[in-house]
Amino acid sequence: MIIYQNTKSGFIDDVDNNVLQPSLENAFKAKTGSIPADRSVWASEYAQFSGVLRKAEVSDDIQVAIEYHVSSIGRNRIDVLLAGSDGKNDNGLIIELKAWDKADSTEIENMVFAPVGGGKIKQHPSLQARQYKGMIMRFNQDILEKGVQMHPSAYLFNLRRRTPEPLEDKRYENLLAESRLFLADDVSMLRHYFEELIPKKATNDVLFLLDQGRWRPADELISRVESMLEGNEEFQLIDEQDEAFRIIRHQVLNDVDRTHRHVFVVEGGPGTGKSVVAVRLLAEVLKKKRMAFFVAPNKAFRDALVDSLSKGDRRYREDGEALFKSSWSFHQSDYRKDERNEILIVDEAHRLKDKAYQYKGKSMVEDMVRSARISVFFIDESQRVSWLDTGSISAIKDAAKKFKAEFHEPMQLKAQFRCNGSTGYLNWLDDVLQIRPTGNFENWGDGQYEFKVFDKAEDLYEALKTKNDNNKARLIAGYSWPWPTKGRERGTKVMHVQADGLALPWNYDGESWAGSKDGIGQVGCIHTSQGLEFDWMGVLIGDDLAYKDERVHGDPAKRAKTDASLKGWKGEFRDAGDALTKQKVILDRVDNIIKSTYRVLLSRGRKGCYVWCKDEALREYLKQRLILAKSSESKVAKMNVVYKDEVKHPIAAEPAIDN
Repeated sequence: MIIYQNTKSGFIDDVDNNVLQPSLENAFKAKTGSIPADRSVWASEYAQFSGVLRKAEVSDDIQVAIEYHVSSIGRNRIDVLLAGSDGKNDNGLIIELKAWDKADSTEIENMVFAPVGGGKIKQHPSLQARQYKGMIMRFNQDILEKGVQMHPSAYLFNLRRRTPEPLEDKRYENLLAESRLFLADDVSMLRHYFEELIPKKATNDVLFLLDQGRWRPADELISRVESMLEGNEEFQLIDEQDEAFRIIRHQVLNDVDRTHRHVFVVEGGPGTGKSVVAVRLLAEVLKKKRMAFFVAPNKAFRDALVDSLSKGDRRYREDGEALFKSSWSFHQSDYRKDERNEILIVDEAHRLKDKAYQYKGKSMVEDMVRSARISVFFIDESQRVSWLDTGSISAIKDAAKKFKAEFHEPMQLKAQFRCNGSTGYLNWLDDVLQIRPTGNFENWGDGQYEFKVFDKAEDLYEALKTKNDNNKARLIAGYSWPWPTKGRERGTKVMHVQADGLALPWNYDGESWAGSKDGIGQVGCIHTSQGLEFDWMGVLIGDDLAYKDERVHGDPAKRAKTDASLKGWKGEFRDAGDALTKQKVILDRVDNIIKSTYRVLLSRGRKGCYVWCKDEALREYLKQRLILAKSSESKVAKMNVVYKDEVKHPIAAEPAIDN
């Protein structure tokens, strides 16, 4: 979608007559329903840019596009795209504009320290431009067939070159060879760049091809996605996974009427292979030359998937980033959205929300259904770990009805491929955390899965490090420890998580903790680990989960003030007034979110899980309950356990271990 388009002469006239900004605002409102927050800089940046273009010796009828939405997802907006010809080829110039007057290099690949928001690590502007080119060349079939060449660059019109210039550091050498960087000193160089590539009007209507062109995955993209999965054990389908995949593939690709919307749901607990099936489905859809994206609410989860698929290859990484999308931006009512997004594969659908920071829509579930011809949701309602998580099968069904989509009967994934295949361990977790009473533990404690409770957090950490030979061990914690929005960059001296004698930082900002070579030296959280799995997992349980009066209970007051996962419950509790039934429903939901959070953390390990609890009583309780996971008929004591709304009943338990 192009917000504004004109010729060179028309664009310059609109700038001179001060009508460009209102034209942009009106077009944004009409086409997307809202106006971006960055409108405050439009007048300045487009005036600066027009000054360069005005003096360039290029034809007055070359094409100018402003605020081109390169994808229907809404967040990928090209500031300026010029289209013309060099006499041999039609060319499109992608230009990322920045008003930055300072910036610095960082140790993170292709990232810079930018002056926005008091100083943040952001993408190098030339990287942004290169990614926009990648999006076009991966998906716009008409641009490819017509041979239009796309040239990315960035223009930082307020930044004077320093000696040496940090943004041109050797670490960015490969990036800048593909995507040019122009600074405030480079006006004549930028004009020459225009004159070299677009002196004449293009033979093709390039802007029409960009805006109305057929979107299909390019052959090279399909080939690389297949290569990503080839030989990658983490994405191999086994038994029930393969059966479910074949059924879903048939229904999605062969068995539906494409003239109206369809909604599919795949339900499965942790470790049943939802994400593996979802990624394989994406690859198969692309192979059939159908347009599809993989959507997940959690950025850390998306980044980890891209890391796993790309295997360190930059081209593959950018392919992954083009295909794996956030759920935040589908609310915009862009035209042709359900054509561009023919199929949306939505993983971790239980984390979809109705309200969220910077989310401007009303329901992410509805966004997914409305924005695609076919939407496939992978969901586990037991993994909702935030007050704002609203993804559910009933919500999906309601959205299907609202948008006149055919809702297909949900499919089930049941076989367990995590925790050494032990469904018994997951049943035991539900029972021990008093989420729901279960009894089929399958004797997992006989050695099928290693579970240890440590009295000292530092002892847990030392034991966990011995399991990290292949970088598949990680330490995670609940939100009893403060999570700062700043000061989490690599090199920080702040040890955010302090437990007993153990002191470590939260996972570094702007990096993939799951794949980092020194990830074992950082502490992950629910949002950086949900949807992922490791061979060995260490879990630090804070004092927001405790054992008292024969009950495991969550205490929201013991969560750090920075925790946003429970944001909103106090307001609803106040609104309940003196209605005791409503109060109880709210408190039970708070309790369940805290327990479910730890259930997710405790089920991330394939081979084993090491645990430390701040609450000593909870620590001893877990040790005692381990007897129920074993087949040996040990001499046992009796414990009373109480579930919500139930009377006490005795269960077998080991005597407390005296350490």
